[in-house]
Amino acid sequence: MDRDLVYDVGMHNGDDTAFYVSQGYRVVAIEADPAQAEAGRKRFAAEIEKGQVHVVEAAIGPSHGQASFWISSNPELNSFDRQNAEMCNNTSHEIQVTCRPMNDILAEFGTPYYLKVDIETADHFCLEALEPNDLPQFVSFEKSRLEDLFFMHNLGYSRFKLIAQEEFRQLSYSPDQANKWSRNLRPLRSRVRRMLGRRAPENVAKKHSAYGSSGPFGDETDGPWRQMKEVAFTWLAFDLGHTGDPDPVWHDWFDVHCAR
Repeated sequence: MDRDLVYDVGMHNGDDTAFYVSQGYRVVAIEADPAQAEAGRKRFAAEIEKGQVHVVEAAIGPSHGQASFWISSNPELNSFDRQNAEMCNNTSHEIQVTCRPMNDILAEFGTPYYLKVDIETADHFCLEALEPNDLPQFVSFEKSRLEDLFFMHNLGYSRFKLIAQEEFRQLSYSPDQANKWSRNLRPLRSRVRRMLGRRAPENVAKKHSAYGSSGPFGDETDGPWRQMKEVAFTWLAFDLGHTGDPDPVWHDWFDVHCAR
């Protein structure tokens, strides 16, 4: 593991890469969309020249080759999955992209200190390539499949968090929250926040992270690390609507952070 190396898998507009560079890390930024990869090469031209950033234009997939990839009218939703690319009434068009397996990337650049993955339903291709005897210290991936959480636990990660990407705050849930008062007060708090013109009190992470970015990582994320079972319970509680939270973003837009 290289302690000064970070992988930004799903570079998008480069805001995450810029944050990691500002913290002194070397960054391997991986992006399937040719237009965004080219924009990244221009944005980080100086860092690329110094060897601090390496932009890999490829989609992470199960094997080498070409594959259909859907470019969404909202580039954050670009995906192998057309349905994902067209969610929320977006449109998409198909292109062919070069695929590389994640183990090929790891062999070329080494194991990072932090692996950030956000590639719209394909995150598991990255996670499944990790070697138990040479793991990143920290990993984050977008919530999609609950089995990915179990996989990371079995791989050797013992500490976890669910971070809501709207505000970079940790999600937690316990059976005690299911009582009548909790269900009634949560919508009231949300309505008050909207009346005040904000979704929630500002925090440091939100102030210093661009909207749509992955935000802080590792020990800088909000709240305490938790056991896998607690995080799995929270995941299911939000998915099944047992929290009383009326805002669907809390159900669908969060990252899973893992630590050894």
